[in-house]
Amino acid sequence: MSIIAKANARKLIEEYSIERPAELSLMDITYGEQILVENKPIKNAFGRIIFDNENAIITISNEIRDAGHARFVLGHELGHFYNDRKIKSKFVCGAAALSSFTTYNEIEYNANVFSSELIMYEKWFVDFTNGKKLNTQLLSDIADYFRTSLSSAAMRYAELGSTPTAIVFSKDGKIKWSRINPYFPFKFIKGGIPVNDLSYANELYKGNDVPKNGSLTLKGFEMTEGSGAKGTEQR
Repeated sequence: MSIIAKANARKLIEEYSIERPAELSLMDITYGEQILVENKPIKNAFGRIIFDNENAIITISNEIRDAGHARFVLGHELGHFYNDRKIKSKFVCGAAALSSFTTYNEIEYNANVFSSELIMYEKWFVDFTNGKKLNTQLLSDIADYFRTSLSSAAMRYAELGSTPTAIVFSKDGKIKWSRINPYFPFKFIKGGIPVNDLSYANELYKGNDVPKNGSLTLKGFEMTEGSGAKGTEQR
């Protein structure tokens, strides 16, 4: 299904004749599709969509403080509209849904695939990152250029980047899931086990400071240059 989710996002880019990231306005798309978007509190969730085959109301939590995060959430809800409107009438999406990049939850996974492809269209992403060294500044530049969250930028790099990269998400000191690109030497990181005692993530859980040179730590998200990424940030 992820192939269809990508195709749905690319079709939308073509229909609206969008040629570069600066031209991509998700709000313009919602206007064009006659989708109502509102910002207000949502209990235990970042986004919600109620829809039928033709119409939709999307709600984005007004408690989201990061514009890039809110934009990715809107893309995710649009993904439900284009991927799933014939099978369900409502989705309420919290942290687990927005960080689902495994097929364990295929519907939420596909909504994230759609949002990533729409906001960071593969050709644009490869053109922007080609020949650039993976480091903390590059991830920040990607997030700024595509107006998305730092974590979604890192996830996209793990999918399309040419540098060995692994993204590991953990909660309460235990690994939840990982995303590994083809160049990373270790192809499997087991979920449910404690984070490594020697990792910066473990130091964060213990409340200790971590080095700033060569690594990035932001809201619990950590990327170590040349070796991958690990952390606790949710989208």
